[in-house]
Amino acid sequence: MSMITWVKKENKPNAVIFVHGLKGGQETWSFNENISFPKLLADDPQLSDRYDIGCFNYFTTFTTTYGVAKGIFARLFKSRKSIRTNLPITEIAQLLRTEFEVNLSEYEKVMIIAHSMGGLVSKACILGQLEETQTTAVRGFISLAVPHTGAKIAEMGSFLSSNVQLADLSVLSDAVYQLSRDWVNATTPPPTKYIYGAHDKYVDKKSALAIESLKKDSRAVDEDHISICKPKSQHETIYKAVVKYILEFESNCKTPLTIKDFKDDKQYDDQFFVLKMVIADVHESIAGNAKGYYFNAEEARKLFTSDHDKKLLGVLYGKVKEIYRQEHEHHIANKTTPDQFVQRVHAKIMSEDGSYLKTLLSELDGIHKKGMIHQLANKEDTDVVWSSNTTIEDIQAKRGMAQ
Repeated sequence: MSMITWVKKENKPNAVIFVHGLKGGQETWSFNENISFPKLLADDPQLSDRYDIGCFNYFTTFTTTYGVAKGIFARLFKSRKSIRTNLPITEIAQLLRTEFEVNLSEYEKVMIIAHSMGGLVSKACILGQLEETQTTAVRGFISLAVPHTGAKIAEMGSFLSSNVQLADLSVLSDAVYQLSRDWVNATTPPPTKYIYGAHDKYVDKKSALAIESLKKDSRAVDEDHISICKPKSQHETIYKAVVKYILEFESNCKTPLTIKDFKDDKQYDDQFFVLKMVIADVHESIAGNAKGYYFNAEEARKLFTSDHDKKLLGVLYGKVKEIYRQEHEHHIANKTTPDQFVQRVHAKIMSEDGSYLKTLLSELDGIHKKGMIHQLANKEDTDVVWSSNTTIEDIQAKRGMAQ
């Protein structure tokens, strides 16, 4: 029997796996019987086309007995139900590793969202994968109120209970110390974001942020230890932060996008963006460079196919076109040549690459963005042309000649 309960299983290429903490379970993530963190993610249009959503559930309770002693043998030898006990963090991590190998191996990328002790389980699992194969399918790890250096409440509880999980969670326990040391020394751990509740009475800020966390990867939310994993809607700050981080992880692990050399064998000569430069009598070398920019922009577009990426691309195309409009006004007002007009647009795009044209699609280079203006020009219209005198009739006539 799998230890993963699927909230959404549609054979998507990637998965988000929730890992609960001490004395938790599926209810850890539930605001009420109809609303839960996993369900909200499953319905999110930014993720739904690419992610299955599941919860890793393991046995955990403060109780270590199973009823009165006189009934123990009857249960051992007559019941068909297995008797579960509290396992140490490292052993639960082994169970999670098994789920990765058996039930999660089909996914290209796995994002983990872990709460409290679940974060330590997740870290131990990832470290075990890295030690054995030098790689992990986990492409992002979101730590929600995880006691990376232990929890004082657990240290107090260990005096009252023999629960091995409470002992593991104690401040600077052997388990916590070893995990922290191994994580810091790991060569390729997945990118991690640390979120803590400002009102958390169980895991303080110092422990929740971990010794290796950077300020840019650490955030506070107006929640406590329980509410941090129970958003009531997609409008909650904690929910938005988690989605933002998943999208950031996803963007960072795309196939590297490189600038490719373009060899002009006349394959673009009948494309509208080229014909518009011919009509404007743009210099052949400038037009040749534009072909190279267009080629690389087309290669980039093949990489960004998700609805979220297309939305970001749409915003970027709009900004590129606005730069064109501004330079078109300059072209008309100052009666510059078409060569100067094209060159100014290219130069302006490059100068704005890291500011006005900055995008979450970090793989995109200024070269790709210069190609975007020619992608926008590649239509039978006069929205992007290089001479104010260009008409649709001119474009149609030139297209007829090229073909």
